[in-house]
Amino acid sequence: MTEKTIENQIKRYLDRLGVWYMKVHGSMYQKAGVPDIIACIDSVFVGIEIKRPDGKVSALQQLNIDEINKNGGCAFVAYSVEDVQRKIAELRHALQLSKGHLEQK
Repeated sequence: MTEKTIENQIKRYLDRLGVWYMKVHGSMYQKAGVPDIIACIDSVFVGIEIKRPDGKVSALQQLNIDEINKNGGCAFVAYSVEDVQRKIAELRHALQLSKGHLEQK
């Protein structure tokens, strides 16, 4: 399966969720290593780096993923649309737990 096929599956899934996202088209005018898709899901900045199942993340891509996560966002590598579905479910679960914790205070 190509990255483009996986990307299209992910975009269709995000469309069904009704979340804001955009495909990042790398160029010399932007920061290198930015995830392929950036999104805002339930008020959280999300970066999705898309790879084929046998694909490798570059050191610069991993650095950007780590920086996004360190700064309160959610960034990850997706090898399939199922990876995105799982990560969004985990994100939403964590947000619900956090919301419940805040409501108890």
